Amino acid sequence: MLWLSPAEAIEQALPGATVESVVVLARRLNPAVAAAALDFDAAVHKIGTAGVLADPTLILEAWDVNRQGVGQRRFGVEQEVKLWGKYGLERDVAQADANTAKFQGRSPVIDLVAQVIAAHGEYNAAYEAVAISVEIKRRYDEILELLRSRYCTTSVNQQDVIKAEIEAATAEGDVVRRQGELKSAAARLNALIGRPSLAPLAAPSGFRAVRAISLAQVQALARSANPMLALAGAQSNSAAQTKFLTDLNYYPDVTLGAKYVQRPGTEDTGEFIVGVKLPLHHEVKDAEQRAAGARLGAVQARNEALRLRIDGQIADAWFGVDALRKVVQIYASRQLPPARSSVDNARNSFHAGSSDISFVFESERRLRTVQLDLLKPTVELQTKYAEMERLAGGSL
Repeated sequence: MLWLSPAEAIEQALPGATVESVVVLARRLNPAVAAAALDFDAAVHKIGTAGVLADPTLILEAWDVNRQGVGQRRFGVEQEVKLWGKYGLERDVAQADANTAKFQGRSPVIDLVAQVIAAHGEYNAAYEAVAISVEIKRRYDEILELLRSRYCTTSVNQQDVIKAEIEAATAEGDVVRRQGELKSAAARLNALIGRPSLAPLAAPSGFRAVRAISLAQVQALARSANPMLALAGAQSNSAAQTKFLTDLNYYPDVTLGAKYVQRPGTEDTGEFIVGVKLPLHHEVKDAEQRAAGARLGAVQARNEALRLRIDGQIADAWFGVDALRKVVQIYASRQLPPARSSVDNARNSFHAGSSDISFVFESERRLRTVQLDLLKPTVELQTKYAEMERLAGGSL
């Protein structure tokens, strides 16, 4: 059995090693996620208030009141009742509104995940940049020590020692700057997760793999999973149900009632009432119907415009991902190997005494530039891929 040291155990418990570890934490800790869940709960509770009978009216009446007293006492209730399926449509409208709130809540969560993924990519790049700078500083320090030892035996020029000291100092300053950038990236990532800015993070284990997927597949996924499209669909459904409900305004509702009548000296009796609300003002009903129809048409038009815009944004992100993937491959396969070979050749020539120290520093700077330049499109690829996932509505 393998046992972990306390430091290793703490490192494994911290978030930050992988994208998944920080995304899970952000879903649990970020206040925006909690606010979206509460908004959805409020909309769900509203469903219980729709499509139900209104409160009944209690009636207390005194008839034939004169000097001798009250001739009749009447106690009763009246209840307004909607017919023609209006209660069911009201519940459908409330359900559609709840779905709207649900998809409105999903949208900031999806946006948050994309931001966390992009921030983790920057954190990963900053961590690797520190490692590159530390390694270069180590090699420069080795060269400086070698030149100092040779200078003591007068086998090298003093100017070479001065060059090495300047390069070593520059490398040390670069390490400090990169470490500051790493702390800034960690603070931004912690803020998105919902943790204090100085909370510790685990060392990243590497960039997330970018899956190859066709443009048509991403667009098809977006049509079923994109929260903004789902929100537009829920709004369209709500407007349609509201239109159906408005159409029923031409059909009358009824009022049902019952009364218990007390008459002094005679037997108590009862009364039953049926009232019909007559929809006589057709011009009002016509205006309400036209307004509901216009709202439905506007929602449907916005839905189609949104679908076209998201399709275009997905295409833009997909082509960007495709290009950045190729750029990363070119840098990794065609620039890094020659740069490393150049460093090895320059160092070997210098140790053999056939090359000047300037060639060593030049090759080292070239390698560092290629390594750092490779991090830029790698981070852009992670960010662009996260944007494509956001538009698709979830992980690809």
